[in-house]
Amino acid sequence: MQHIVTSADVAREAGVSRSTVSRCLSGDRRISDATRKRVQETANQLGYQINKIARSMNTRKSDLIGLVTSGLSDPFRVEFLDKLIFAIQQSGYRPLVIDVSDPAQMGTSMMHLLQYQVAGVVVTSGSPPPEVGVHFLKRNVPVVLVNRAGRLDGADVINCDNVRGGELAADLLLGTGKTRFGFLNVKGGTFSGNVRGETFVSRLAPGLANGDISFTPLVCDSADYDGGFNAAVKFLAQPETAPNAIFCAKDHIALGLLDAARFELGLRVPEDIAVVGFDDIAAARQGAYQLTTVRQSATKLAEMTVDRLRQRIRGDNLADQRLILSVEMARRRTV
Repeated sequence: MQHIVTSADVAREAGVSRSTVSRCLSGDRRISDATRKRVQETANQLGYQINKIARSMNTRKSDLIGLVTSGLSDPFRVEFLDKLIFAIQQSGYRPLVIDVSDPAQMGTSMMHLLQYQVAGVVVTSGSPPPEVGVHFLKRNVPVVLVNRAGRLDGADVINCDNVRGGELAADLLLGTGKTRFGFLNVKGGTFSGNVRGETFVSRLAPGLANGDISFTPLVCDSADYDGGFNAAVKFLAQPETAPNAIFCAKDHIALGLLDAARFELGLRVPEDIAVVGFDDIAAARQGAYQLTTVRQSATKLAEMTVDRLRQRIRGDNLADQRLILSVEMARRRTV
């Protein structure tokens, strides 16, 4: 069998102790440049690789960050995970993705992360049971919830500014002069979508009170393109009475609604119907859609998440926080 090169082999060839090899390869600044160079060259010649599994067993902490998510069908979640993985790797850690498409398995899946001695956990889907959070916090493993409802004692929460997003959408659509408003969200809603809708309606309240405008809640069966498409066919078939200024809880729904409005119902956008989405996914920026939408930056959200994790991992004495990512309106051709 091929001999596996160990730190002892490197130490013997370089003429130093095993502890010196460890300090050299971990970037200890107390080691002289000459010694570091000799050890690194010896390690390269022998083909030595650091055994991070063994190191994590000794230190009870690895360089892994657990990412808890639910499927990859949501375009914004895919974009966010892409930016989050990049930010984690740039910070010197490695991502370990756990799929919890079955919400009932979240607790079990997160407990499995403890077996890998993860340095931190990011939850982008659902909210972990409180008892699971306790297990992580007892081991000083930071947990960050992203765009999730509620609180978990000891964990940080980072949400985009859903309230401001609802206000921006309402103000923009009110400025079009249209009078029949609607908000399209998935059946049952999500935390983020429900907050956006509630704020949107609140902003319309004065106009609704004096009868200048009307509002119709719209519901789709799925939070995706097909859900938006089918909802448009159902709710916009009578253009004389249907909503003509619609705020969609997310871009993916809005894109389906736009295609159905244009190609199934023959409506002109924005002349017959104005549409605003939320997220600013890549497809929203493409020429076929040019969707006006509330932008939440996936890059900034990822950077905020990793920055908070790094502070926690470093041992900074921080109180639990609910951090808010600012949003802005991206104006294009659908309004």
